Amino acid sequence: MLTDCNYDKTKIIHDLSRIAHFIKNHAVSDAKKEGHPLCAEMYKEIAQDIESSLAKLRAAITGLAKENKY
Repeated sequence: MLTDCNYDKTKIIHDLSRIAHFIKNHAVSDAKKEGHPLCAEMYKEIAQDIESSLAKLRAAITGLAKENKY
């Protein structure tokens, strides 16, 4: 059974993935199109931070799954 904590990890992965996708596919190009290179760089940095957090969450879930605790 999925515990609250494991559900939360899954929900956060889902939500952060959507944000990262939006940044990569819309925000960066929109900032470039509008002539805001600093915004584009900021968005890229945010996306990298999100990807780092996603990797940690995925590793946590994978570890729990291997122990049959997910």
